Amino acid sequence: MGEEASIPVGQKRQRPESPDADRPDPSPRKRTQKTAPDALCTSCALVFSRRGLEHLSSPNGFRHRTRAECTASGNAGCRLCKFILLVVSKENDENWASGDRLTFRNFRSAHSTSTVSGTQLPGIYGLKGTLESEPDKCIITIYPFAKKGSPIGDIVRRRPLHRDVRSGKVFAAAQSLIKECMSLEKPHQRCRYSRDTVLPTRVLDVGKPGDPHLALKLRVNETETNAPCLALSYCWGKQPKPTAPVQPVLLRRDTLQDLVGDIRLESLQQSIQDAVFVTRKLGFRYLWVDALCIIQDCNIDKDREISQMASIYKNAAITIAASCSENAKDGFLLKRTKPYRPNYEIPIPMPNGQRGTVYLSAEAYEPEHPLDKRGWTLQEFMLSSRMLMFSDYELLWQCKEVDLRSVTGRGLEYLQPLEALPWTVFDDDDEEPDFGNLDSDRLYLWKTIVQQYTERKLTDPGDRLRAIRGITTELEMLWRDSNIYGLWAKWFIQLLTWYKPQIDRKRKRCLGRAPSWSWASLDGVIRYEGTLWTEDAKVKSLTVSAAELTCRMLEEDEIIEEKSHTISERPDLVDPNAELRQNGLQERAAEYLLLGTVKGGDGVEKGIGLLVVDVGTRVYRRVGLVVFPFRKRKKFREWCGLGVIADHVAKEDVLEILGFLTSEWVQTLTDRALVAKRQEAKAAEAEAARRLAGVKRKRDDSGTFLMRNGGVVDMVMDSGGFCPADDPIPGTPIQPRHIGKAFDELQLPPKKYTAMVTGRRLRQLKRLRIF
Repeated sequence: MGEEASIPVGQKRQRPESPDADRPDPSPRKRTQKTAPDALCTSCALVFSRRGLEHLSSPNGFRHRTRAECTASGNAGCRLCKFILLVVSKENDENWASGDRLTFRNFRSAHSTSTVSGTQLPGIYGLKGTLESEPDKCIITIYPFAKKGSPIGDIVRRRPLHRDVRSGKVFAAAQSLIKECMSLEKPHQRCRYSRDTVLPTRVLDVGKPGDPHLALKLRVNETETNAPCLALSYCWGKQPKPTAPVQPVLLRRDTLQDLVGDIRLESLQQSIQDAVFVTRKLGFRYLWVDALCIIQDCNIDKDREISQMASIYKNAAITIAASCSENAKDGFLLKRTKPYRPNYEIPIPMPNGQRGTVYLSAEAYEPEHPLDKRGWTLQEFMLSSRMLMFSDYELLWQCKEVDLRSVTGRGLEYLQPLEALPWTVFDDDDEEPDFGNLDSDRLYLWKTIVQQYTERKLTDPGDRLRAIRGITTELEMLWRDSNIYGLWAKWFIQLLTWYKPQIDRKRKRCLGRAPSWSWASLDGVIRYEGTLWTEDAKVKSLTVSAAELTCRMLEEDEIIEEKSHTISERPDLVDPNAELRQNGLQERAAEYLLLGTVKGGDGVEKGIGLLVVDVGTRVYRRVGLVVFPFRKRKKFREWCGLGVIADHVAKEDVLEILGFLTSEWVQTLTDRALVAKRQEAKAAEAEAARRLAGVKRKRDDSGTFLMRNGGVVDMVMDSGGFCPADDPIPGTPIQPRHIGKAFDELQLPPKKYTAMVTGRRLRQLKRLRIF
């Protein structure tokens, strides 16, 4: 493997070292990072020098190299040129022309010179690279680090980061950010939604700030009490078995009175102890923790309090996120981790003959928090107005107006991998919100929530719907709609287009949790095919017991064999037939229930349907999703599945299939759709024959149509009779004149053609129920 493949350009969470971490690592990767003394070209060596710093800090910047020059230098062994080429090639390869020169400028983040962090010393904090041809477009960002005491340390100012989340300096910085966000004179406008300060049913009273004798107890609010309150978001982790000698302190019916009287801090799990410490340190009195504020052995209380979680986290003054902790017993304040520094290093020659070492990264740091992998914590993240995240290396702050950052403004630049809920969707003022007032916004928002949520884990799979009830409760009030088993009634057909990725398909479905049409009936990851461009199915009625649709159906064994390869079936389970056997049903052929079409990223539309099986009289069960090709020519949408062939040639010589669906999905025009018209057509047969003078009549077993090429086709004929040009063919939107226009569009040579229908028995069902 070449050296470039091993270059780590991103700032990812570093894994714990092995017990042999102090020994030299003989792996090839480590050897690739040890370079010859002269491993930089003259231009790159100049970047990390006093003279280079002057240029980097000037308006014109440091003019580095063209792409051609950088490539030649990299091939000659310059490690910085290699690094630059690799980073640019990942996302901006096509933007950098061979003769275009790269210019670097020194930068500091917007908050690096704040009053919290103080004025920083001159030096290189980060490099942004732009092209001479596009000076306003950054194509590369480099974050350089140097160890304290290194000869290059006076020029490169970023240092390897030691974890600090509880020092006085850190908490002072956090308090400053909180004060700025919650200022009475000029608060953050987007953070104003946590304005309801009524305390939840129960909270932990950690003691009045300034009281020398702080006590800890559970407070029950039997009447409305207004006061700011913090909320804890954390991982419970694996809990001891009920038979274990030591059990964590939880609120139960038999412990309620004891906890109201007094709580020994040391009896609590470490994450809760740490949260009490943080609450006191920040100067707040009340803290909400689910383990101690919800009666764990009372389903009625759990259901009631869980339904209030949206308002609890939404209205919390701050949410304390124990982001780095996997288990409540471990805590989040005293976690030990090695200092952070990027893995890619380059030697820097110094004027006095010494050599420094610079460690490079080319992306903002993306935390990998255990908290972000738990199902329950997604709604806590999305609903919170302000969060203090106790991360791998730093205490982080995020609110609705400030992106994820360190509270001190020093250290790392951060990338938030999660999409937060745009807070203006909860705006109950008279004016329309900035985001969320369009159906397309809301569909995107909900699909994003489902996809992020289903990537997470739940200790109890039965909480599949319960763990996002806080979000659905809030959105039901805002959208004035009902969420039924994870699907919104207003966009029910749209939201049926979910599917299971093949790699994550499970072996069973949980129908006791949700019906088969709901993603909540399955564990694991859920994806969506896309937004339906057109909807074919219609909702007849929708209740918690059944969905009743008006839709079109096709049996699987009715598909024309030569067309079957164009259809992609995506079963929900590893073995769909096993699901039928488990429920005492016989194995049977699946049917396709047409939903509509979606438009792909390439502009090509695809038909989407449900894969279902009949489990009773017009009662069906979903077993998967089906995707089939769709013609890009939208003007033919109404001419479902018509093909044309020249007279007296084989049927397989079809020139083109037109329409909204592939031919397998077309409602039969020759067998079924014209049945209702046959009696009426017979009465007009004589007149129709005269109007079709000059057209040779032909019949065969398939019931093909004959017509003239181009112009206006007066009639369409099948084995049962004729249809006037202005009458739709029964059961379809097609009129004979449409077929004539289609012939003109195809620009076929002037000869006789036969329009043929290749679809079979696509049925219109009036009352189809899916369970």
